[in-house]
Amino acid sequence: MKRFMAYNLISFILFPFLAMVVSIESVHGDAPKNSQAMLELPGLISEALERNPAIIAARNRWQSAQETIEVRKALPDPHLSYTYFVESVETRVGPQRYILGAKQTFPFYGKRDLRADIASQETEYLKHVYEATKSEVIRQVKRAFYDLFYLATVIDITQREKELLKRFEHIATIKYETGRGLQQNILKVQVEVSRLNERLLALEKQKQTVEVMLNTLLNRSLWETLGKPKQPKLMEISIGQQELLELAEKNRPELNAAQALIKKSESAYKLAKKDYTPDLTFGVNYIEVGEGPLNVSDNGKDAFNVMVSINLPIWKKKLSSQAQSALKTITAQKSHYQHVSNQTLFEVRDSFFKIQSARETINLYKRTLIPQAKQALESAEAGYIAGIVSFLDLLDAERVLLNIQFGYWQAYTDYLKHINDLERAAGIWPTEYRSGKTTEGTKED
Repeated sequence: MKRFMAYNLISFILFPFLAMVVSIESVHGDAPKNSQAMLELPGLISEALERNPAIIAARNRWQSAQETIEVRKALPDPHLSYTYFVESVETRVGPQRYILGAKQTFPFYGKRDLRADIASQETEYLKHVYEATKSEVIRQVKRAFYDLFYLATVIDITQREKELLKRFEHIATIKYETGRGLQQNILKVQVEVSRLNERLLALEKQKQTVEVMLNTLLNRSLWETLGKPKQPKLMEISIGQQELLELAEKNRPELNAAQALIKKSESAYKLAKKDYTPDLTFGVNYIEVGEGPLNVSDNGKDAFNVMVSINLPIWKKKLSSQAQSALKTITAQKSHYQHVSNQTLFEVRDSFFKIQSARETINLYKRTLIPQAKQALESAEAGYIAGIVSFLDLLDAERVLLNIQFGYWQAYTDYLKHINDLERAAGIWPTEYRSGKTTEGTKED
């Protein structure tokens, strides 16, 4: 009897204290705080811009194209010829032994400039492809970082949930040993711990996959260890949808690339029309003449001559086909530009509305769902202590709060991703449309 009373006394003293600890530990929805070196997004972006193979390849293609402008503008190579007479040609002034000749072709006026313009527009196109490649890699790095942050956060929350359930198990054990609870409550909480272990295993595998993706984008070793991601801030949009659409029309790299292809095809069409005109070739020949048997004043005197020739663009069907091909290419590139423009406008609008929706979801979690779930858990704890709420109801309340915390951080991450997609769609950097107001997933959230 004395032993039973002692157990009761201990349970009444310790149980409220343990419940208070449980309540304090479980209600936080904060991002993980860890002494491990923090992984910061700006550093990752800088590293990707420097090391990513796709960016390096696009940059080299652009730089390579820059060198072709002068190549396309240059004159064709001159021709130097040497003719040796196996049998000398006898003339009045002596036998001709060999001929040295040189000639240079000059394209018709405007052709070289058009070829240079085509090369210039190709260079401009590859420049914008390079910019688009950078933007896409940055988008992928940021998405991977946000996914990594989300997974690190929910892993941390799940770990804390395990500790919480361990405390629940201890409380249930005390109640069972003092005759105030059932053994099945202990078994229930052990099942919950096993369920969380399974969830943790799945989250850790997802985290490893994201880390491999991020290492690939950074051109690192696939299994290189990454630090704990620093919590990114939520940034507010300070401009409207229409202004974003106008910015996208001016700044989206794919649109600028498509515009460069239109200009390139227009120059190609002009060049095709120029092919109807002939090119001029000028040449000079030096003829070495030996002394002949006749005693004439020019005996053995070497000869010079000059020549002019033109090509004859008489194959009209070929020339017409070239012009028609160039004309159809212009039409195709304009259609491509319209397609990219439509896609860009859709992506901007879609991202804009998704940002608004995600912000509303975050506010719903912060202002309603999380406070309600915390209050429900506190009520369940108090009811379980008083013996008017079952242990299963307490577990349900904690599970609801856990899922709501997961939902909050998922909405938080989705908001960041939609901002990222808007940056990519509009081809702009954050400072061009953010108000500077930030919010974070802190206790106030």
